[in-house]
Amino acid sequence: MDQRLAAYDLTVRQYGLLAQLSLEPELTMAELARQLGIARQSVHQLVNELVEVGHVRRRPGADDRSRRLEITDTAHYLLTRIDGPLERAEAELLGDLAPDEAETLRALLQRVLAHATDDETWLPTR
Repeated sequence: MDQRLAAYDLTVRQYGLLAQLSLEPELTMAELARQLGIARQSVHQLVNELVEVGHVRRRPGADDRSRRLEITDTAHYLLTRIDGPLERAEAELLGDLAPDEAETLRALLQRVLAHATDDETWLPTR
């Protein structure tokens, strides 16, 4: 994944942050850290990097102390371009798993992430 994302000047963590903000716009730093399962300091570093290159904006939050995050139009466009290469990388990673096996693995990993981050948004919608 790192190799595929390097062509877009992104790391896996940066991509994950952008993808999460795309799914759930205007998250706070604390919410994002909890959902990604990483320390707030790491989120601050990632956000600063993405703000610097123009992929994320900070907006005023509900109170004077909080800030909401949103991805820019440039980042939205970038995410649409990345889908194809990541799908190919996923296919290579899954190797000879049958489609139903790959789906089972994906569902199990989503359950693990939902449990580990205490965030049910990882679970598939039905």
